[in-house]
Amino acid sequence: MLHVIVTLVVMVAAIWAIIKKIKPQTVLVLAGFVLLLYSYFMGLKADFLAPKIGFKTSTGSPITDMFAYIRWTLSKDISSLGLTIMCGAGFAKYMDVIGASSRMVDIMMKPLRKLNAPYVVTALGFTTCMALSLAIQSASALSTLTMVTIYPILRGLGASPLAAASVIASGHLLDIGPAAATSAVVAENVLMPDGKTKMTLTQLFVEHQLPVYVWCGIFATVAHYFWQKYLDKKEGYVVEQLSEQELAELSKSQNAQAMGPVWYVFLPCLPLFFIILFSEYGLKTIKVDIVTAMLMSLFIAMVCEFIRHKYDFKKVAASIQNFFDGMGKMFAVTVTLIVAAKVFAFGITSTGAVSMFTEAIKSSGLGATIVTFIVSTVIVILSVATGSGVAIMYSFAPIIPDFAAGIHGDPLTMLHAMQNAASLGRLLSPVAAVMVLVAGMAGVNPVDLVKRNSVPVLVSIVVSMVTVIFFYR
Repeated sequence: MLHVIVTLVVMVAAIWAIIKKIKPQTVLVLAGFVLLLYSYFMGLKADFLAPKIGFKTSTGSPITDMFAYIRWTLSKDISSLGLTIMCGAGFAKYMDVIGASSRMVDIMMKPLRKLNAPYVVTALGFTTCMALSLAIQSASALSTLTMVTIYPILRGLGASPLAAASVIASGHLLDIGPAAATSAVVAENVLMPDGKTKMTLTQLFVEHQLPVYVWCGIFATVAHYFWQKYLDKKEGYVVEQLSEQELAELSKSQNAQAMGPVWYVFLPCLPLFFIILFSEYGLKTIKVDIVTAMLMSLFIAMVCEFIRHKYDFKKVAASIQNFFDGMGKMFAVTVTLIVAAKVFAFGITSTGAVSMFTEAIKSSGLGATIVTFIVSTVIVILSVATGSGVAIMYSFAPIIPDFAAGIHGDPLTMLHAMQNAASLGRLLSPVAAVMVLVAGMAGVNPVDLVKRNSVPVLVSIVVSMVTVIFFYR
């Protein structure tokens, strides 16, 4: 019992520090070290560097063992999981710089401009953002882009500032897709029925994530329509289209950026197209992973830029630096967080707390379905408190396979439900990066924005849990 108490105290302290905006990488590594040292001195796990994680023997000291574990985790993740995440960020940055992302947004919004129904357009604007999120994997990048493109359109058609900001902020509803950081974590921790090979990102996306995403999108779109209309009426907002001059001033204040050529619209979607085309769902004789797909897409984008800039190779070559800048930023922010979270998770498992908790769940008689609901609810609460679903997901994902096996549950079901819960929870947090960003650009209060998001997000949480647990596991 003492080991469980110590583990819980360290976990609560770590979560409290993250809520207080202390860098999560530092917090998670230190918390993991504390638990590892506790395990060593209590005789629970003297051999940190077990053969199953790639080491034959200890370095000779528990202190150096801990740092060797970080080194091993870094080398392993950078070459696989980290590379996928970094390339995704680099490609997204390049699409933004060459104007391909903004052109795609502009074309997708053209049909909505013709509708003379503000709340219908507002709800469909949300659906558009959801569709765009499949190609633009970063919530902050998507919201920045759509605030300078979709937001002025919604305001011009009569949507209130809060209603328009809400559909933008919640547009990246779930963190899904082959290039999504948390998707890589889910796939890495799920084995196929043979018990040896890991689930591919393509299979996770096509068979599990996408159907749930569609259902959540349908229900959230309807919820946005009625909720935004209800709150506008309650708050006395009068729907009135902006004049051309007012719309021009709004667009100027949002720092709208130049768009690429019309034919650039397909570029952001190329990675998704390639990984599905060259997989078990397309040409089975050729298979490519997400990194290969993004490098192929980057090459095609470079050729397009070469033609667009009249064969100015020097300019095109210089623009590729944006791809590498995006990779570097993602390494500093996300890959380091993954490594820190794994150290933290390793510390939790070393104390035996997971095993004890598993046994307690088994003896309580709670089924795997109920446990999944409980765990997902806890993840939502932690995401709301910290404003980061990614940090929470990375912290707990590595311990789920063993935990799920202990209660005869399905690791994929639990991890998928957790992934969605982590994504949705941040949209109810006034301190989440995407919420602060959108509220600042729209000139509204983040707390008011949370209120506008509340019903669509809560509906999505329910739909997500039900569909994941009962239909797409």
